Amino acid sequence: MFNFVIIANLENRRVGFIQQALAHCDLTPATVVSYADLIAGRETLEKFKAPNTIIRFESPEKNFEVEKAIIAVGAEVSDTGNQQFISAKAAADLVFDKGRILYPRQWYLGWRYLLNQWGKQLLSPVINHPHDISVMFDKPLCSDRFSRHHIPIPRSLGVIHNYEHLREQMQIQGCDRVFIKLSHGSAASGVIAYRANSHRESAITTVERVRQDGQTRLYNSRKIRHYTDHEEITDIINILTAEGVQVEAWLPKAQIQGHPFDVRVVVINVEAQHIVVRLGKSPMTNLHLGNERGNTEDFLAKIGYENWEKMKQTCEAAAALFPNSLYCGIDLLIFPDFRRHAILEINAFGDLLPGIFWKGLDTYTSEVKAVLKIRLNKCLI
Repeated sequence: MFNFVIIANLENRRVGFIQQALAHCDLTPATVVSYADLIAGRETLEKFKAPNTIIRFESPEKNFEVEKAIIAVGAEVSDTGNQQFISAKAAADLVFDKGRILYPRQWYLGWRYLLNQWGKQLLSPVINHPHDISVMFDKPLCSDRFSRHHIPIPRSLGVIHNYEHLREQMQIQGCDRVFIKLSHGSAASGVIAYRANSHRESAITTVERVRQDGQTRLYNSRKIRHYTDHEEITDIINILTAEGVQVEAWLPKAQIQGHPFDVRVVVINVEAQHIVVRLGKSPMTNLHLGNERGNTEDFLAKIGYENWEKMKQTCEAAAALFPNSLYCGIDLLIFPDFRRHAILEINAFGDLLPGIFWKGLDTYTSEVKAVLKIRLNKCLI
């Protein structure tokens, strides 16, 4: 009998989906360990060493107390960047301010440190290894890895320090439109679709800029904003670049059902399985921003079998660069010719696709079955 352990925020709906998948496979419910307890040292992974124990890390999302705890840990990690800093004590005293972007680089430093520590505690196999998770949370690092292995991706403009440096590099590299993404962001947090020429500039973004007491606060917003004022754009970009950004060419997307789109592909055990076509009402296609799912059958018919096989192979090759992880979510861009393609993102927790099935299985059940198959072959890490 296999014993699953889930590391998660207890209220996260992903936990319920995993428990349902285990029940579907006639397995006992997983033991759930909260991130709050693990970070505070009230729990340790070293205790989970019984035979056939399998550990799964889930997203630490949507829990402000855990977010503060991770930021506090990051305060003790040395770094050479120019990002905003807050002490561990001040981080613990932060007051919830819905949507506010809080110390993203410091959060990542804490998250990476914790993942590294938990990796050292492991005495049982894991579904996605902490080191792989930390790399997938680092967009520049992923871009470099993909580039070195000839995975098609948007061209990176390299390290960008501030607004003036961005404009300079766009001119030098002959690029008049780019995507600016927080290096360690997710769910379109801190993303800007930016274009500029000698006469005008515009920034389409999930970021809401608020001035209060002479200071700028940035918030994530589901309402897409379109900035054209130079001062506002400069301010936003300078704040984000100080936290670290991935800047890359803004590639054209194919259209289907009258909308530009991309595709979320979930790769499980190096096999592209579940897919969601995401129709964009703006340059950002994330479904939580009010975008809609496209018709998968129409998409596959438009792409054609041979092209789709090549696209799946690209996704599988990207996932294979993280050999110690069972699954990942990949955002795939298709060019307007419906032949060329590029990988936009890889997501360590990109399997939350309710209602999407592959061979009759949802993502979580397919993952559990893959684990059982691998364990029976004694190949799981």
